[in-house]
Amino acid sequence: MSPDDRIAAFLTAARPAVEPAFDAAVMQRVARQAFVRSLMTLGGFALVGALALWAAAPVLATALEPAAQSLGTGVAVLAVTFSLLALGERIFRPA
Repeated sequence: MSPDDRIAAFLTAARPAVEPAFDAAVMQRVARQAFVRSLMTLGGFALVGALALWAAAPVLATALEPAAQSLGTGVAVLAVTFSLLALGERIFRPA
């Protein structure tokens, strides 16, 4: 048997059977690894953001305190207005 005959026999041999359970397990593991990787990345970003806000808290407090006192009433009115609009849209939505 020549090398060409061996290659031809190998290429014409039947493909192995597909096992859906194995394929599903492999896909599940790959998806879980991607999920954990993205979760760790986002957790790291959240930690860095929290540390940055904690470090800037004294500066932000002195800068934003007067604005918060003057805008507090307006923000409350807007929050109630948007809540009522959303509730009204949900109640009076056509079926």
